[in-house]
Amino acid sequence: MKKILVIPLMIVGLLITNISHAEIMSVNDVKFEEGEAPEESWKLTGITPEWQRISIGNISFTGNFSDNDSVDVFALEIVSEKLTRVGFSIRDSNFSAGISIQRLNQSSWSIEDFSTVENVCENDTNWSCGEIELGNGLHAIRLERLGDFENSFEYNFKLRNLGEYDDDSGVFVNLAWKFTPFYIFAGIFLILPLVVVLWWNKEDLFGKVGKNSEIMEYERKSLISLKERFTDDDRNFERNEIKSFLKILGERSWEATRKEFGSPEIRHHTKDLEICAWRFGSSSKTIILGLKTMLIDCEMSAVRIFSPLGQPASIEMVDPEYIFNDDEIFIGKIISETTIFLRVKLKSSHSNLNIHFSGLVEGNPVAASPTNSISNEDE
Repeated sequence: MKKILVIPLMIVGLLITNISHAEIMSVNDVKFEEGEAPEESWKLTGITPEWQRISIGNISFTGNFSDNDSVDVFALEIVSEKLTRVGFSIRDSNFSAGISIQRLNQSSWSIEDFSTVENVCENDTNWSCGEIELGNGLHAIRLERLGDFENSFEYNFKLRNLGEYDDDSGVFVNLAWKFTPFYIFAGIFLILPLVVVLWWNKEDLFGKVGKNSEIMEYERKSLISLKERFTDDDRNFERNEIKSFLKILGERSWEATRKEFGSPEIRHHTKDLEICAWRFGSSSKTIILGLKTMLIDCEMSAVRIFSPLGQPASIEMVDPEYIFNDDEIFIGKIISETTIFLRVKLKSSHSNLNIHFSGLVEGNPVAASPTNSISNEDE
Protein backbone atom coordinates (compact mmCIF):
# COMPACT_ATOMS: atom_id res chain seq x y z
CA MET A 1 0.00 0.00 0.00
CA LYS A 2 2.82 2.40 0.87
CA LYS A 3 4.65 1.65 -2.38
CA ILE A 4 1.58 2.50 -4.38
CA LEU A 5 1.39 5.91 -2.68
CA VAL A 6 5.12 6.78 -2.94
CA ILE A 7 5.47 6.20 -6.67
CA PRO A 8 2.75 8.68 -7.66
CA LEU A 9 4.19 11.31 -5.30
CA MET A 10 7.65 10.99 -6.88
CA ILE A 11 6.10 11.35 -10.32
CA VAL A 12 4.18 14.46 -9.25
CA GLY A 13 7.37 15.96 -7.80
CA LEU A 14 9.24 15.40 -11.05
CA LEU A 15 6.40 16.97 -12.99
CA ILE A 16 6.38 20.08 -10.76
CA THR A 17 10.15 20.45 -11.11
CA ASN A 18 9.97 20.15 -14.89
CA ILE A 19 7.13 22.67 -15.08
CA SER A 20 9.05 25.19 -12.96
CA HIS A 21 12.19 24.70 -15.05
CA ALA A 22 10.19 25.09 -18.24
CA GLU A 23 8.92 28.52 -17.11
CA ILE A 24 12.44 29.82 -16.55
CA MET A 25 13.77 28.39 -19.78
CA SER A 26 10.74 29.36 -21.87
CA VAL A 27 12.66 31.36 -24.45
CA ASN A 28 12.41 31.53 -28.21
CA ASP A 29 16.11 31.29 -28.96
CA VAL A 30 19.33 29.92 -27.49
CA LYS A 31 22.66 31.56 -28.29
CA PHE A 32 26.24 30.69 -27.46
CA GLU A 33 29.42 32.67 -27.15
CA GLU A 34 31.28 32.81 -30.45
CA GLY A 35 35.04 32.73 -29.91
CA GLU A 36 36.55 34.74 -27.06
CA ALA A 37 34.50 37.84 -26.13
CA PRO A 38 36.48 41.10 -25.61
CA GLU A 39 37.10 42.29 -22.07
CA GLU A 40 36.01 45.91 -22.65
CA SER A 41 33.48 47.79 -24.76
CA TRP A 42 34.27 49.51 -28.02
CA LYS A 43 35.59 53.05 -27.86
CA LEU A 44 35.41 55.99 -30.29
CA THR A 45 36.53 53.76 -33.15
CA GLY A 46 33.13 52.05 -33.03
CA ILE A 47 32.09 48.43 -32.84
CA THR A 48 33.91 45.80 -34.88
CA PRO A 49 33.08 42.13 -35.63
CA GLU A 50 35.01 40.91 -32.60
CA TRP A 51 32.08 42.02 -30.41
CA GLN A 52 29.22 39.54 -30.78
CA ARG A 53 25.89 41.28 -31.40
CA ILE A 54 22.76 40.08 -29.62
CA SER A 55 19.37 41.30 -30.81
CA ILE A 56 16.81 41.92 -28.11
CA GLY A 57 14.27 39.16 -27.68
CA ASN A 58 13.40 36.32 -25.34
CA ILE A 59 16.68 34.49 -25.58
CA SER A 60 18.98 32.42 -23.40
CA PHE A 61 22.74 32.86 -23.74
CA THR A 62 25.57 30.57 -22.71
CA GLY A 63 29.17 31.73 -22.43
CA ASN A 64 32.42 30.53 -20.94
CA PHE A 65 35.21 31.93 -18.75
CA SER A 66 38.55 30.29 -19.47
CA ASP A 67 41.37 30.06 -16.94
CA ASN A 68 42.72 33.53 -17.69
CA ASP A 69 39.42 35.14 -18.64
CA SER A 70 37.47 37.26 -16.14
CA VAL A 71 35.37 39.71 -18.24
CA ASP A 72 33.25 39.22 -21.36
CA VAL A 73 31.52 42.07 -23.21
CA PHE A 74 28.74 41.65 -25.81
CA ALA A 75 26.81 44.17 -27.89
CA LEU A 76 23.05 44.40 -27.34
CA GLU A 77 21.21 45.88 -30.33
CA ILE A 78 17.90 47.75 -29.94
CA VAL A 79 16.09 48.40 -33.23
CA SER A 80 12.99 50.09 -31.82
CA GLU A 81 12.86 53.89 -32.09
CA LYS A 82 11.19 54.09 -28.69
CA LEU A 83 12.57 53.18 -25.28
CA THR A 84 12.49 49.44 -24.70
CA ARG A 85 12.27 47.76 -21.32
CA VAL A 86 14.84 44.99 -21.16
CA GLY A 87 14.72 42.33 -18.49
CA PHE A 88 17.79 40.22 -17.80
CA SER A 89 18.75 37.46 -15.40
CA ILE A 90 21.71 35.20 -14.64
CA ARG A 91 21.87 31.72 -13.15
CA ASP A 92 23.47 31.37 -9.72
CA SER A 93 25.91 28.50 -9.49
CA ASN A 94 28.93 27.31 -7.57
CA PHE A 95 31.10 29.33 -9.97
CA SER A 96 29.38 32.71 -9.88
CA ALA A 97 29.42 35.52 -12.43
CA GLY A 98 27.92 39.00 -12.32
CA ILE A 99 26.06 40.73 -15.13
CA SER A 100 25.36 44.38 -15.90
CA ILE A 101 23.81 46.11 -18.91
CA GLN A 102 25.22 49.52 -19.80
CA ARG A 103 23.28 52.20 -21.64
CA LEU A 104 25.75 53.85 -24.02
CA ASN A 105 25.81 57.26 -25.67
CA GLN A 106 25.52 56.54 -29.37
CA SER A 107 28.02 59.25 -30.31
CA SER A 108 30.81 59.00 -27.73
CA TRP A 109 30.02 55.46 -26.51
CA SER A 110 30.35 56.68 -22.93
CA ILE A 111 28.23 55.00 -20.24
CA GLU A 112 25.10 57.02 -19.48
CA ASP A 113 23.54 54.52 -17.08
CA PHE A 114 23.80 50.88 -16.09
CA SER A 115 21.84 48.26 -14.21
CA THR A 116 22.79 45.03 -12.45
CA VAL A 117 20.76 42.15 -11.07
CA GLU A 118 19.20 43.22 -7.80
CA ASN A 119 16.68 40.61 -6.73
CA VAL A 120 16.10 36.88 -6.93
CA CYS A 121 13.67 36.01 -9.70
CA GLU A 122 10.15 35.36 -8.47
CA ASN A 123 9.70 32.09 -10.34
CA ASP A 124 13.12 30.55 -9.56
CA THR A 125 15.49 31.28 -6.71
CA ASN A 126 18.41 29.99 -8.78
CA TRP A 127 18.25 33.08 -11.00
CA SER A 128 18.81 36.76 -10.20
CA CYS A 129 16.91 39.39 -12.20
CA GLY A 130 17.20 43.05 -13.22
CA GLU A 131 15.70 45.62 -15.64
CA ILE A 132 16.81 48.65 -17.66
CA GLU A 133 15.33 50.96 -20.30
CA LEU A 134 17.34 51.25 -23.52
CA GLY A 135 16.96 53.43 -26.60
CA ASN A 136 17.67 52.67 -30.23
CA GLY A 137 21.25 51.61 -30.97
CA LEU A 138 24.00 49.44 -29.51
CA HIS A 139 24.50 48.94 -25.81
CA ALA A 140 26.86 46.74 -23.78
CA ILE A 141 26.33 43.52 -21.81
CA ARG A 142 29.18 42.94 -19.36
CA LEU A 143 29.82 39.61 -17.65
CA GLU A 144 32.40 39.46 -14.85
CA ARG A 145 33.83 36.49 -12.94
CA LEU A 146 33.20 36.77 -9.19
CA GLY A 147 35.97 34.78 -7.53
CA ASP A 148 37.64 31.43 -8.33
CA PHE A 149 40.00 32.58 -11.05
CA GLU A 150 41.71 29.18 -11.38
CA ASN A 151 38.94 27.18 -13.07
CA SER A 152 37.02 27.61 -16.28
CA PHE A 153 33.24 27.47 -16.14
CA GLU A 154 30.11 28.34 -18.09
CA TYR A 155 27.66 31.11 -17.30
CA ASN A 156 24.05 31.44 -18.39
CA PHE A 157 22.00 34.59 -18.73
CA LYS A 158 18.66 35.49 -20.30
CA LEU A 159 17.30 38.56 -22.03
CA ARG A 160 13.60 39.41 -22.22
CA ASN A 161 11.88 42.08 -24.27
CA LEU A 162 9.38 43.60 -21.84
CA GLY A 163 7.91 45.95 -24.43
CA GLU A 164 8.06 49.69 -24.96
CA TYR A 165 8.74 51.82 -21.93
CA ASP A 166 5.64 53.80 -20.98
CA ASP A 167 6.90 57.08 -19.54
CA ASP A 168 3.60 59.01 -19.60
CA SER A 169 3.86 59.51 -15.85
CA GLY A 170 7.22 61.19 -16.27
CA VAL A 171 6.49 63.48 -19.24
CA PHE A 172 8.24 66.82 -18.78
CA VAL A 173 6.09 69.85 -19.45
CA ASN A 174 7.86 73.20 -19.66
CA LEU A 175 5.87 75.59 -17.50
CA ALA A 176 8.58 78.22 -17.22
CA TRP A 177 6.47 80.72 -19.16
CA LYS A 178 4.01 80.85 -16.27
CA PHE A 179 6.72 82.30 -14.00
CA THR A 180 7.62 85.18 -16.35
CA PRO A 181 5.29 87.71 -14.64
CA PHE A 182 6.71 86.69 -11.27
CA TYR A 183 10.27 87.12 -12.48
CA ILE A 184 9.45 90.60 -13.78
CA PHE A 185 7.74 91.60 -10.53
CA ALA A 186 10.53 90.17 -8.37
CA GLY A 187 13.18 91.91 -10.46
CA ILE A 188 11.46 95.30 -10.19
CA PHE A 189 10.74 94.79 -6.49
CA LEU A 190 14.38 93.97 -5.71
CA ILE A 191 15.93 96.63 -7.94
CA LEU A 192 13.58 99.50 -6.97
CA PRO A 193 15.31 100.31 -3.62
CA LEU A 194 18.67 100.49 -5.41
CA VAL A 195 17.21 102.82 -8.05
CA VAL A 196 15.83 105.10 -5.32
CA VAL A 197 19.19 105.23 -3.54
CA LEU A 198 21.00 105.95 -6.79
CA TRP A 199 18.53 108.71 -7.59
CA TRP A 200 19.00 110.34 -4.19
CA ASN A 201 22.78 110.24 -4.60
CA LYS A 202 22.98 110.87 -8.33
CA GLU A 203 24.88 114.10 -7.92
CA ASP A 204 27.51 112.54 -5.66
CA LEU A 205 27.82 109.35 -7.69
CA PHE A 206 27.34 110.43 -11.29
CA GLY A 207 27.74 114.19 -11.18
CA LYS A 208 31.05 114.20 -9.35
CA VAL A 209 33.18 113.90 -12.47
CA GLY A 210 31.10 116.33 -14.49
CA LYS A 211 30.90 118.91 -11.71
CA ASN A 212 34.41 118.51 -10.41
CA SER A 213 35.72 121.38 -12.55
CA GLU A 214 32.72 123.54 -11.56
CA ILE A 215 33.30 122.93 -7.84
CA MET A 216 36.99 123.57 -8.20
CA GLU A 217 36.26 126.79 -10.08
CA TYR A 218 33.93 127.99 -7.32
CA GLU A 219 36.49 127.12 -4.69
CA ARG A 220 39.23 128.80 -6.69
CA LYS A 221 37.23 132.02 -6.86
CA SER A 222 36.67 131.86 -3.11
CA LEU A 223 40.35 131.31 -2.50
CA ILE A 224 41.34 134.17 -4.79
CA SER A 225 38.90 136.47 -3.01
CA LEU A 226 40.28 135.43 0.37
CA LYS A 227 43.83 135.82 -0.79
CA GLU A 228 43.12 139.36 -2.05
CA ARG A 229 41.49 140.30 1.23
CA PHE A 230 44.36 138.91 3.30
CA THR A 231 46.97 140.70 1.20
CA ASP A 232 46.00 144.09 2.62
CA ASP A 233 45.10 144.33 6.31
CA ASP A 234 43.71 147.84 5.88
CA ARG A 235 41.03 146.72 3.44
CA ASN A 236 37.53 146.53 4.94
CA PHE A 237 35.62 143.25 4.74
CA GLU A 238 32.76 141.49 6.45
CA ARG A 239 33.77 138.93 9.07
CA ASN A 240 30.71 136.78 8.30
CA GLU A 241 31.87 136.52 4.70
CA ILE A 242 35.36 135.50 5.82
CA LYS A 243 33.93 132.87 8.17
CA SER A 244 31.69 131.52 5.42
CA PHE A 245 34.66 131.16 3.07
CA LEU A 246 36.73 129.49 5.76
CA LYS A 247 33.94 127.02 6.46
CA ILE A 248 33.69 126.09 2.79
CA LEU A 249 37.44 125.57 2.67
CA GLY A 250 37.31 123.34 5.72
CA GLU A 251 34.64 121.14 4.19
CA ARG A 252 35.99 120.66 0.69
CA SER A 253 39.28 122.19 -0.28
CA TRP A 254 42.46 121.10 1.49
CA GLU A 255 44.25 120.20 -1.73
CA ALA A 256 42.67 123.10 -3.62
CA THR A 257 43.81 125.54 -0.93
CA ARG A 258 47.37 124.31 -1.01
CA LYS A 259 47.35 124.57 -4.81
CA GLU A 260 45.90 128.09 -4.97
CA PHE A 261 47.66 129.57 -1.93
CA GLY A 262 50.99 128.10 -3.02
CA SER A 263 53.59 126.40 -0.88
CA PRO A 264 52.93 127.11 2.81
CA GLU A 265 55.63 128.90 4.77
CA ILE A 266 55.15 126.36 7.54
CA ARG A 267 54.21 122.74 6.91
CA HIS A 268 54.27 119.81 9.30
CA HIS A 269 53.01 116.43 8.04
CA THR A 270 52.67 113.12 9.94
CA LYS A 271 50.42 110.08 9.47
CA ASP A 272 47.90 111.58 11.95
CA LEU A 273 48.14 115.33 11.45
CA GLU A 274 49.03 117.98 8.86
CA ILE A 275 49.66 121.64 9.69
CA CYS A 276 50.09 124.43 7.13
CA ALA A 277 50.46 128.21 7.56
CA TRP A 278 50.43 131.00 4.94
CA ARG A 279 51.06 134.74 5.02
CA PHE A 280 50.25 137.08 2.12
CA GLY A 281 51.57 140.37 0.82
CA SER A 282 53.42 142.77 3.05
CA SER A 283 51.37 141.90 6.08
CA SER A 284 53.16 140.03 8.82
CA LYS A 285 50.21 140.25 11.18
CA THR A 286 47.67 137.98 9.43
CA ILE A 287 48.21 134.23 9.13
CA ILE A 288 46.00 131.58 7.52
CA LEU A 289 46.38 128.40 9.54
CA GLY A 290 45.17 124.99 8.25
CA LEU A 291 44.82 121.83 10.39
CA LYS A 292 43.89 118.42 8.99
CA THR A 293 43.45 115.24 11.07
CA MET A 294 43.69 111.77 9.54
CA LEU A 295 42.17 108.58 10.98
CA ILE A 296 42.08 109.49 14.69
CA ASP A 297 40.36 112.07 16.89
CA CYS A 298 42.33 114.72 18.72
CA GLU A 299 40.95 116.12 21.99
CA MET A 300 41.85 119.27 23.93
CA SER A 301 43.80 120.54 20.92
CA ALA A 302 45.43 123.94 21.00
CA VAL A 303 47.73 126.01 18.80
CA ARG A 304 50.38 128.39 20.10
CA ILE A 305 51.96 131.04 17.87
CA PHE A 306 55.30 132.28 19.16
CA SER A 307 58.49 133.98 18.04
CA PRO A 308 61.62 131.81 18.24
CA LEU A 309 63.59 135.05 18.84
CA GLY A 310 61.92 135.53 22.20
CA GLN A 311 59.58 138.33 21.20
CA PRO A 312 56.09 137.92 22.67
CA ALA A 313 53.35 137.29 20.10
CA SER A 314 49.88 138.38 21.10
CA ILE A 315 46.73 137.44 19.17
CA GLU A 316 44.22 140.17 18.35
CA MET A 317 41.51 138.21 16.44
CA VAL A 318 40.65 134.65 15.33
CA ASP A 319 38.16 133.72 12.60
CA PRO A 320 36.05 131.74 13.11
CA GLU A 321 35.71 132.63 16.78
CA TYR A 322 37.71 130.35 19.07
CA ILE A 323 38.78 131.11 22.61
CA PHE A 324 42.30 132.52 22.64
CA ASN A 325 44.59 133.99 25.24
CA ASP A 326 47.77 135.92 24.45
CA ASP A 327 49.56 133.65 21.95
CA GLU A 328 47.44 130.47 22.29
CA ILE A 329 44.21 129.38 20.59
CA PHE A 330 42.03 126.69 22.23
CA ILE A 331 40.32 124.55 19.56
CA GLY A 332 39.06 121.59 21.61
CA LYS A 333 38.12 118.29 19.95
CA ILE A 334 38.90 117.70 16.28
CA ILE A 335 37.29 114.51 14.96
CA SER A 336 39.08 112.27 12.48
CA GLU A 337 39.34 113.29 8.82
CA THR A 338 38.43 116.90 9.57
CA THR A 339 39.93 120.07 8.12
CA ILE A 340 39.91 123.40 9.98
CA PHE A 341 41.06 126.76 8.57
CA LEU A 342 41.74 129.68 10.91
CA ARG A 343 42.48 133.32 10.15
CA VAL A 344 44.71 134.62 12.92
CA LYS A 345 45.52 138.34 13.25
CA LEU A 346 48.32 139.38 15.58
CA LYS A 347 48.56 142.69 17.43
CA SER A 348 52.07 143.38 16.12
CA SER A 349 54.43 142.29 13.37
CA HIS A 350 57.24 139.81 13.94
CA SER A 351 60.26 138.97 11.84
CA ASN A 352 59.93 135.25 12.69
CA LEU A 353 56.97 133.21 13.83
CA ASN A 354 56.56 129.54 14.63
CA ILE A 355 53.66 127.26 15.54
CA HIS A 356 53.28 124.66 18.27
CA PHE A 357 50.35 122.18 18.25
CA SER A 358 49.31 120.07 21.26
CA GLY A 359 46.44 117.74 22.19
CA LEU A 360 45.38 114.31 23.38
CA VAL A 361 45.19 111.33 20.99
CA GLU A 362 43.60 108.20 22.46
CA GLY A 363 44.30 109.60 25.92
CA ASN A 364 47.99 110.22 25.25
CA PRO A 365 49.43 113.75 25.03
CA VAL A 366 50.90 114.65 21.64
CA ALA A 367 52.75 117.71 20.42
CA ALA A 368 53.96 118.93 17.03
CA SER A 369 56.30 121.82 16.36
CA PRO A 370 57.43 122.42 12.74
CA THR A 371 61.11 123.12 12.35
CA ASN A 372 60.63 125.91 9.82
CA SER A 373 59.09 129.28 10.66
CA ILE A 374 57.45 132.29 9.00
CA SER A 375 60.14 134.80 8.21
CA ASN A 376 59.68 138.43 7.22
CA GLU A 377 62.86 139.42 5.44
CA ASP A 378 61.84 143.08 5.31
CA GLU A 379 62.15 143.38 9.09
